[in-house]
Amino acid sequence: MQKIRFGVSISLSGRYSIQGKESFEGLCLWVRDVNQLGGIFVKEYSKKLPVELVYYDDESSIDKCQKLVERLIVEDKVDVLIGPYSSGHTLAAAPIAERYKKILWNHGGSSDEIFGKGFTYVVSTITPASRYSIGIIDMVRGLDKGAKRISIFQAEDSGFSASVVEGAKRYGEERGFQVIGFKYPSGTKDFSFLLKRVKENNPDIILGIGRADDDLILARQIIENKVNAKAIGLVVAGIKEFRETLGKDTEGFLGSSQWERGIRIKPDFGLSPQEFFERFKNTYNKEPDYTAAQSYNIGLVIERCIEESGTLNDLSLRETVKRIEFKTLYGDFKIDPITGNQIGHKTVVVQWQGENKYIVYPKEIAERAPIYPKAQR
Repeated sequence: MQKIRFGVSISLSGRYSIQGKESFEGLCLWVRDVNQLGGIFVKEYSKKLPVELVYYDDESSIDKCQKLVERLIVEDKVDVLIGPYSSGHTLAAAPIAERYKKILWNHGGSSDEIFGKGFTYVVSTITPASRYSIGIIDMVRGLDKGAKRISIFQAEDSGFSASVVEGAKRYGEERGFQVIGFKYPSGTKDFSFLLKRVKENNPDIILGIGRADDDLILARQIIENKVNAKAIGLVVAGIKEFRETLGKDTEGFLGSSQWERGIRIKPDFGLSPQEFFERFKNTYNKEPDYTAAQSYNIGLVIERCIEESGTLNDLSLRETVKRIEFKTLYGDFKIDPITGNQIGHKTVVVQWQGENKYIVYPKEIAERAPIYPKAQR
């Protein structure tokens, strides 16, 4: 054994390319870093082995992703299989990994549906979608006991969106909110028919739970149609593309984020959040989004599990990962031993203030106080 072959099908083009490219860059940076240190120590071989990354562009196509995942397992015979980006792609790849008894190390699919299918070879590192928006709801309830109504935009053909909305609706109602959903098909260019209804509902909170392109269009039309709420949170607001597209109009928008460099974490091993931020920026001449951090993190998680188990055998690794707990630059890692879902990691709430986004919740790690209510337009 001379090297460890990692394989991934990733969206470098197509509708998921914004997050797919960033994820790929984060993964490549981890490969470079681990190889500079000589690789991963595998007790079974009594030495460190360098990592080779085998990758293909699935072009954001589920069908192509499935074919490439099987190719990675059967033809390329990769030792480690890393999951694709997006919940839909992860859900499509999981049965293939299951068939070949190959762990699917999941960094890009958070839909709860993935973990209700009985898969035993999915290991996830990201907070499940059903808990994506609860931080925003908690924050508003803590600031405003009189807030009553939440309006949620849901992409009706997205499993991720459905999971986020289901979790937000359940949690919001438990916190005393009336929650109304507004569904639309992905690719919608004109949200005016829904925005009129949302205005009539006079919500305290507006949540947008769609794909990046959908949320960007929705945000622009919320601004143009002067649709106001005390708090407006969009999934896309957690990444820098939001600021690059909307400029100063991002002011006051909220987002849920899986990772931010301002999180005060002392990792058990590996880089700190700030060190990762600087290394990524120096390498790619841009700041990383949480999608880059979560793909770098999947490398760290796999590295730790291989060194702990002492082997590349998937069955042994699966048993190791059931019991292991640790902290990386990304936060806490702990999985449900039955489903493989992540139960240790937590999201944070960010808000755009001026030209930057800051952690505004939870309060104990906030970089700034939230702007609440959001300024009216």
